[in-house]
Amino acid sequence: MAGDSKTKSFWSGSLLARLYRRFAGRHFAKMHGQVARTLAEAGVSSVLDIACGPGDFLALTKGRNPQLRIAGTDAAPGMVAYARARLGEGATIAEAEAERQPFPSESFDSVTTMMAFHHFSNRPAILGEVKRVLKPGGSYVVADVVATSDFQKKFWNFLERLTGVRGHTEHFTEADLASLAAGAGFEDFECEPVPGMARRYRICSLRKPVVR
Repeated sequence: MAGDSKTKSFWSGSLLARLYRRFAGRHFAKMHGQVARTLAEAGVSSVLDIACGPGDFLALTKGRNPQLRIAGTDAAPGMVAYARARLGEGATIAEAEAERQPFPSESFDSVTTMMAFHHFSNRPAILGEVKRVLKPGGSYVVADVVATSDFQKKFWNFLERLTGVRGHTEHFTEADLASLAAGAGFEDFECEPVPGMARRYRICSLRKPVVR
């Protein structure tokens, strides 16, 4: 997740942040499991999770595939410290904004973002950075709440702005994400529901082209 110092502080030490670290992994286990299975079936050997939070997805996918090379970044220092302690030396966890990843180009087979894309403000820059760190043919997986219409998107945004406690929030539709993906030069865009979860939860994937 990205944001100003107030937002980073909120996601580092607030009561909600502590509750998120304790319970979010359980709530999103089906989503994380579905993504982990998809990556395993694709033979992925390295994964970067942007806005990794407490490391729930990385812990699950590493547990299923101990040989997997995992890395994660988050803008909130408290989340980074927690994920580092949880995942240990087998993971590279860094404090970084989503649009500025501290890794060389073409470093990862796959990049993921779990329940955080709706917090990103500069999405074209982030997609450009994802494309940079992905190997040719690599996938970017966005698992998030996805609005089914512009009306629903605007309504969700209205509700978010009533609270304003979580930093920038801008919900999106599948068409919005597809347009962003095409503009950034990705291909093979698709979205699917998460079995056993509410309709709003979707797993969307896009692929970096292989230059021939």
